[in-house]
Amino acid sequence: MQILHLDLNLIGDDYAKFRYFWNNPNDYQSYQLSLTKIYALIEKLERGYYTRVPDEYAKTGQILYNWLDGNDRILQRELDKYRREGIVLAISTSERLAHLPWEVLHDGKGFLVQRKPVIIPVRWVTDSQQLYFQNQPHNRALNVVFMANSPRNMGDHFSELDFEAEEGSILEATKRSPLYLEVEESGCLTELGYLVESYEQNFFDVVHLTGHATFRNEKPCFVTETEYGDAEYSSAEDIATELQFQHPKLIFLSGCRSGYSHQENIPSMAESLLSQGATAVLGWGDRVLDTDATTAAGKLYQGLSSGKGVTAALAETYQELIKVNAKDWHKLRLYVAGSLPGALVTPLRKPARKPAPRYRKTTEFRDPEGKLRVATRKDFVGRRRQLQNCLRAFKLDDKLGVLIHGMGGLGKSTIASRLWERLSEYEKVLWWRQIDNSNFVEKLADKLRDADLRFALKDNQNELKYRLRDLFENLIEAGEKSFLFLFDDFEWNLEPREGEYVLKPEAAEVLNALVWAIQEVGAREKIIITCRYKFQSELLSEFWVQGLKPFRKADLGKKLKRLENFNSGKIDEKLIERALKLADGNPRLLEWLDKDVLVCEDIEGKLSQLESNSEDWQGKVIWSELYAQIDEKIARVLSHCLVFEIPVPMSALEVVCESISGYQEQLKRGIDLGLIEVSSEVEESERVYRVSQILPRIISSIKLPDFPEVYSLYEKGSEKLFELWGAKDNITNKKSFSLYFERSEEKWREIFRLKFANKENSERFRQGFSKILEVGHYTVDPAYESEFRQSKTELQEDSLCVQLEEYLRQGKWRKADEETLFIFYQVMVLKNIHRVYIYDEIPLSILREIDKLWVKYSNGRFGFSVQKKIYQSLGGTGKYNQKVWEAFGDKVGWRQEEKWLFHSDLTFSLDTHYVGHLPFGHPINITWYQHPFSNIYLNWTRNVYEPFSSLAQRLIESNI
Repeated sequence: MQILHLDLNLIGDDYAKFRYFWNNPNDYQSYQLSLTKIYALIEKLERGYYTRVPDEYAKTGQILYNWLDGNDRILQRELDKYRREGIVLAISTSERLAHLPWEVLHDGKGFLVQRKPVIIPVRWVTDSQQLYFQNQPHNRALNVVFMANSPRNMGDHFSELDFEAEEGSILEATKRSPLYLEVEESGCLTELGYLVESYEQNFFDVVHLTGHATFRNEKPCFVTETEYGDAEYSSAEDIATELQFQHPKLIFLSGCRSGYSHQENIPSMAESLLSQGATAVLGWGDRVLDTDATTAAGKLYQGLSSGKGVTAALAETYQELIKVNAKDWHKLRLYVAGSLPGALVTPLRKPARKPAPRYRKTTEFRDPEGKLRVATRKDFVGRRRQLQNCLRAFKLDDKLGVLIHGMGGLGKSTIASRLWERLSEYEKVLWWRQIDNSNFVEKLADKLRDADLRFALKDNQNELKYRLRDLFENLIEAGEKSFLFLFDDFEWNLEPREGEYVLKPEAAEVLNALVWAIQEVGAREKIIITCRYKFQSELLSEFWVQGLKPFRKADLGKKLKRLENFNSGKIDEKLIERALKLADGNPRLLEWLDKDVLVCEDIEGKLSQLESNSEDWQGKVIWSELYAQIDEKIARVLSHCLVFEIPVPMSALEVVCESISGYQEQLKRGIDLGLIEVSSEVEESERVYRVSQILPRIISSIKLPDFPEVYSLYEKGSEKLFELWGAKDNITNKKSFSLYFERSEEKWREIFRLKFANKENSERFRQGFSKILEVGHYTVDPAYESEFRQSKTELQEDSLCVQLEEYLRQGKWRKADEETLFIFYQVMVLKNIHRVYIYDEIPLSILREIDKLWVKYSNGRFGFSVQKKIYQSLGGTGKYNQKVWEAFGDKVGWRQEEKWLFHSDLTFSLDTHYVGHLPFGHPINITWYQHPFSNIYLNWTRNVYEPFSSLAQRLIESNI
């Protein structure tokens, strides 16, 4: 490919100097370009950055092309010189020109990136006189290190990314020309540095970071993770520090705005990496859809792994994204400095080409029947935090082993297989199901290359623990690899005792000997155990115990994307919902339902059969022998815990179980037996728990308590969750305030679901409403409304204003104001009105009744009709007018000293000198104006006023 260098520099405010050349920087031509024609485009892009309408990309591209081309067709003339060759447009710009979307350059016939041969724009950071190709491909497979970043507790500021799909897309796209994809699971830059350093010099061709990029303290950064999975805002310098002695030829920052800066004098993160020594960096020029980033990654690595140059692979990536109508295609930007990488590796059929290093693939995990029992790397979903916890236990906490436990089908073996792959420095030994002294020794001996060591290990004159001790000492002295022992499906080595599980004698002999020998000599050997149950043994003090739970939220969505029939769009949504409820997020059940049930001619009939009788599928998740462990005590505790539908803190489970003698011991048993799911937080105080909703279908003694007992449990659960998640006292410090914002709508829906489920409490809806007023957080209101609408049949229209009149008669003005708002909410539900249209559609009879009561008991000082007259006197109409609204606020006392008051600052008394001060009950964004941490009050004034204008118009038209 040929390189056409285009250098653009501003000259004052009116012109840019356009300098261009091919192979000789001294043989250049230049002319001036007027900025008049381009400033309008710059301003448009700076306001909205990029339009979301694909047709506009072509128009934008033509404006840019015509501006460079000029009346003398300079650009077109130069491109025609090599029209039968590929061309790289190396564009060097500065200041306001730097972030123009050069990738959409369009000659009136098509985007340049669609031309064949292609013309590909790249962004050239001019630290050298010219750009040249560095085409020295390795005669081997492409080597890529992939690190996804998904910190815990990111809240609603960042969406959860489907990074497994991106990894899977890369693997799928490179099947014909396999690459070596080393995945760093931790998300931690330090760990990435250790990983890269552990390989030979220049081993990795590409470092791929996927995650969120953002700006912090006005500087671009990539959101990575600490060693414990918390957010770490890493600068380009931080990344460069970890890669400084192992810089790859290409770095791909697959994160929003990693190739963009919002200020002219601050370089983008991609540009900053170039100044830190990187050669070529790919980034995104703005926000990018997760699906577009996934498609781009697959196509890019397909080209690179087959021996295409970086620019050629990038061109194919653009073309693929355009083909699938990806709106974000043009935001992918390549930044280069000094040299432009050509092909990174040779084509697949090149003589003597080395294949990709062999993975310890998951296909090694087979039972004696030869069946694959774990998810492939491509299909692996979720479990990131659990993997991190286990890796951390080995590498940072120096635990001797990990125990991965949980109900059948949750992916214990799959996680073990991923750990198996990641711990490449170990020699691996695998056992499946039952073990004893002889088969343990035989399999371990088969891994030993030294005949003397094999003989010594098999010499049963000494106890097993002494033979293992001697073996590990010899391995240390010889500098051999340490062993990683994996005991898969370890429940076969357990037996029940007093409602719990303990080791069988032969398994206890092996495990005790192994642990003793490792500790005795300080060996580096590690142990992984997968088991349905957490068994009782003092040995577990040396293990990290990792429980598993079913898929929920984003992980469930990712899993369903990989299941053909769940994701086909051809099956009735109600049937899909029933199947999802049946599986309750269990991966094995989801796969079975997708493959064997959702393909039936009579899906509804099959689901009905499975819902009423679990004999066909209960064995997929529990063993029949477990039934013997379910006595009356644990069944009652688990039944009480079923009142919660989402994971909750242990203290919430304890509250609903406190009437049961010995409930704490039974809760522990439930966890150990895999009947209570446990979240993956490292700190026990942060974990949440949930009783599997599968249990009532497969164990008849576990079911929700009967009425009215269950009503009491609902009430206790709601109040406890409000105390834990909702009370203002819990958000007074910075840390808890941040946690409070984290995906809280689901939590509030659970609080209100439980509150409304207690049908013995006739005041439950009003009490729930008082909580949203008390807390005043914007995620509370939608949760309340959603649950409230599901209780529509329990509301009575003929008594809407009874409580309002009582409050007004007693002079409880604040209560009356809140009750007015509650009436609006009830009407929304009763009449099925969207909150945005409540003022337009609320029956006039109800408005008149509310107003009549306020006017009567306030002696004409308060009421909608009073407010209407004031509003009209100031020139108010049904259209928004900021000056009128501010004057109205001043007049009725909602605004003082040019500042709007919070609802809590109003005067709830007849003593106020402000006529029309009340009511202030508006169901539109009600919690925004009450939230004590809010700094967006100006937005609120418009959000509230515009719908209030509709109310004013109705009051005027209806003569209220």
